[in-house]
Amino acid sequence: MSLRDNLNWETISGEAGSLLQRVRLSPAEMVFLIAALVYIGFIAFFFLSRVQPLKSEFSTLQEKRRELQARKDKYTLDEQKRTEQASNAERIMESLGRFESFLKPDERGMTQIINEIDSLGKTHKVIVGDASYRVAEADVLLDEAGNPLPESVLKDKKPKIYPALGIDTTVIGDYTNLRRFLTDLERSRQFLIINSVAFQGEADKVRRAAGGAQVTLGSPEAIPVSLKIELDTYFQKPAEK
Repeated sequence: MSLRDNLNWETISGEAGSLLQRVRLSPAEMVFLIAALVYIGFIAFFFLSRVQPLKSEFSTLQEKRRELQARKDKYTLDEQKRTEQASNAERIMESLGRFESFLKPDERGMTQIINEIDSLGKTHKVIVGDASYRVAEADVLLDEAGNPLPESVLKDKKPKIYPALGIDTTVIGDYTNLRRFLTDLERSRQFLIINSVAFQGEADKVRRAAGGAQVTLGSPEAIPVSLKIELDTYFQKPAEK
């Protein structure tokens, strides 16, 4: 059986004609339909030719706006960080200035700290033994032209900004007197850092270490002990020439 036999062309044509007769429009309706189709076409053309490009342009502008806003926010944040850093730098310089005001010139400071240790020993009835001293000069941080040395020159070491005097000594006395001695030493008007306090011995060993000096005890039951103290004291930077 052929395709032509399957399709009843007469039936289809008849039904199509019947449909056209049922939807047959009057001239006025036809004009209205054509006008509606033209209007729809105009709207579609207007959307494609005007609205769609404007939407694309608007999206582009929105993207640029977001980009500019992000750049503005970054600039504001960077400016805030710079302001905070400048403020922190000012506070650091003020703190450094206050710190330097406590330092003595090394010509006077070395003598003063040695005399102060001896004076505290007498005040608290503590015997101050022999001491060894370590003098550390401040590093030169400027070149001959007065400019800061490059970081490459200083990166392999920790520069010494202030001259320092290290003192290692032994003090002998009973526990109570030694505690008072150390407390007042820590409160010294001279800036110093006690790096270590090590127990050395007691009783007979201490008496032998004291030599001919008489150890003053707070009570008959008190036992004399010996402490080794290591400390560093710092001085003002030397004047630049």
